[in-house]
Formats: sequence, structure tokens, C-alpha cells
Amino acid sequence: MKKEDLIQLVEKYAADTCTAEERNTVEAYFKNLQETGEDIPDYLLDQKRDHIFNTIITQTNTPKVKKLPAWKQAMKIAASILIIAALALSYNLFTKEIPTITELAAKGEKKEVLLHDGSIVVLNSNSSITYPEKFGKTREVMLEGEAYFKVHRNTQQPFIVKAGKVDVKVLGTSFNINAYDTLNTKVSVLTGKVQVTDPTGKKVYLIKDQQAEYTEKKDFKLSQENSNDGIAWTQNTIMLKETTLGETAQILENWYNVTIQFEDKDLENLTISGKFKDEKLENILESIAFLKQVKIDYLTKNQIIIRRNTHN
Repeated sequence: MKKEDLIQLVEKYAADTCTAEERNTVEAYFKNLQETGEDIPDYLLDQKRDHIFNTIITQTNTPKVKKLPAWKQAMKIAASILIIAALALSYNLFTKEIPTITELAAKGEKKEVLLHDGSIVVLNSNSSITYPEKFGKTREVMLEGEAYFKVHRNTQQPFIVKAGKVDVKVLGTSFNINAYDTLNTKVSVLTGKVQVTDPTGKKVYLIKDQQAEYTEKKDFKLSQENSNDGIAWTQNTIMLKETTLGETAQILENWYNVTIQFEDKDLENLTISGKFKDEKLENILESIAFLKQVKIDYLTKNQIIIRRNTHN
């Protein structure tokens, strides 16, 4: 590049009047000088030199260091600018060049998703999973709601699920995650071994028929039971085990796409156990009414209210 052209470009850079292409040319030029350790060319070491680089310093609101010549100070600033530009470029490459896919199971439906690594994800109603079109060193997905995972084993590419407040890491196994309530996320293992990590970095390890629930108390609650019960929903079966009516209502809302309200908040804390396979909503509500001695009122076909039975 001719010295006149370079001086003109640097002046335009300092005045912030250059084009994007010209800016890239100037930054690449000084980056090369910095990497090779070469000195600033003599033709820049004239009366214009300090004016140009002092302008850069002023624009970046960076105070000069008296012991350093202005052009050396500007070199430091240029290096900082290049670092920031590189970070921005890396971010853009990640967000723009690696598109993501989101699969959604609406209320009232369930959906099976085959990932491109061969893993299978079954989404429960009102749930979604988001993952990149192409996995990198890890196979990372994000879950909202509930899903059953059958992960294709690959020891070189760990599978990580971000759900609620926890990360679940596996190599190849099957497990269920319920994260409808992001403050209470439950992981149940059917085969293999998983690692569950909370926001503080605390880890717990689970094997078959073990469960870990990360609660709003910011701690893990561990349990052991038949994990097949936890995926009964994949067989269109609602499994209730001392489940509160409030939690039961949420399940029914997702499964049957209805709205359920309680006349009295205390009713939400009543618990119920039962198993309902391929049952109509009306039959389940009738069972709840009989077992808990409550009254079911239909405001509309999809709007239901549970009241106290005042006739008892």
C-alpha cells in the first residue's frame, strides 16, 4: 500500500469516516505490525502521527500515559479494539451460523422427536426442546416442560440437557426430566448413569430407579422408586402418588387443554393417588370429586372450577 493511501486511511479511521472495508484494512495493518513486532513506518512518524493517534485516544476516552509516545498508546488501544472485535465475531458466528431447531408439543398432544445423532426425545404435552442443527463437541439441548430421553451412546460427545435450574449430563442412557416448574426439576433414571449439576456446581449421580429433585430450597431431594412410573405418561397413563390437587390440575390442563381453577386455595393442597390410562377428562374429575369430596363445575367446556362440596 502506498504511504499516501495508508496515511489517508488512518486519518479517516481516526475521524470515524471510513467505510467498513477501510476500517478492516487499517485494523489488519496494525494487527500485522503488532504480531510481527515491526515498527511504525517512518512516513507515519511525522507531525501527523501524534495528531492521528491522539484523535483515536480521544475517541475511545482513554487517558494518555505520559511516559509512552502517543503512537504506542494507540497501538494498545488498537489491540483492545481487535480483541473486542474478535469476541463480537465469535459471538456472531455462534449465534448466526449455527441455527437452532425447536420442537413443540402443544397442550393436548405428545410428540416424538428423532435427533440427528440418533437419540429419541418424547415430549409431554405443553413442552418443547431446542437444539442446534449440528452438534459440536457436546450434544446440548434445552428443555421446557417434560420429556423422556433415550440417548444414543457416544463417549466422545456427551449429551447435556439444560432444564430448569439444572444441567443433566450423560453419555448414553434413558431418563425422564420434569421441569414444568423451573424451581422444582425432577430427574428420573431408567437405564445407565447421569450426572445432575445445580447452579452452584454441586453434582449428584443417579443410576437406574433413582431420582433427584432440585427444589426451590436450592438443594437436591433424592429418592428411589420404579422409574417406569415416571414415564407412564408416554403410555397415555396419568400416575398420581400423593400428588396435590394443584399439581394434578396442571397435569390435566396440559393433557386436555383446559383451564382448572379452585374456589378455595386450600383445596389445592389436598393429595390424591391413582392411575388413569386413556381416561376421559370427565371420568378423572368424577373420581377426584368422589375421593376428595369436592364439587366439579363446568363454566364452559374448557373452563372448570373445583369447589368445596357444601352438601356433605
